[in-house]
Amino acid sequence: MIFDVSRATPMAPDERRRAIVDATVGLLLDKGTDLTTKEIAQAAGVAEGTIFRAFETKDEVIHAAVCTALQPTPSLNEIAELSGDQSLELRVEALLHILIAEIHRTRSLLVLLTHDWSRAPGEHGHRGMHPGGIHDGRERLLQATIDALSPYADKLRVPAPTAGRVLTALAFANSFPTPNELSPTPETMANVVLHGIAEGV
Repeated sequence: MIFDVSRATPMAPDERRRAIVDATVGLLLDKGTDLTTKEIAQAAGVAEGTIFRAFETKDEVIHAAVCTALQPTPSLNEIAELSGDQSLELRVEALLHILIAEIHRTRSLLVLLTHDWSRAPGEHGHRGMHPGGIHDGRERLLQATIDALSPYADKLRVPAPTAGRVLTALAFANSFPTPNELSPTPETMANVVLHGIAEGV
C-alpha cells in the first residue's frame, strides 16, 4: 500500500484508482476533457505523483473516467429497485421512463465530451478501465430490462428477451428530436406496446 500525502491512512491500489476515476468523472462533467493532472489530484485528494502510480498517462485516466461515466450504473440500480408487485403495464411504463432518461443522459455526455475517447482501451493502456469499456453498457441495460420483464413471462405474448429488445428500441427511437410534434410519453408508448395501435381489435 502507498500512503498519499493528503491522507492519514493508506489507500489500496483499487481504492486509489477508483478515487482518481470518480474525481475525474466530476471534472469531465464540469469542464470537459481539458484537464490537468494537478486538477485531478486535487479533486481526488491525492498527490499528483500518485496518479502515475495508478495510470500510465493522463489520457488513460480520462479514458477510464469516460468509460465509467458512460456506464448505465444509475439506471441499472433504478431497474433493480423497481417494486416487485407492479402490474405489467406499470412495469413497462417504468422501464421506458428509465431507458429514455438513460439514453438522453448518455447523449448529453457524448456532446459534452467533444474529444474522441471511445477508442480501444489498448490505445490508452489498460489499467483502471471499466470492464468492457464503453461498449458493454447497452448490453447491460438490455439484460437488466429483460430480467425486469422475466417475472411477467406468463403475461407476455413474446419471450422476455424479445420484449426487452422492443422496449430498448422504442426508447432509442423516442430519443430523436421531433420538431413538428411532441414525442410520445412513456405511458403512451407502454399502451401501444401492450395493446397495439388498432381500436377495438
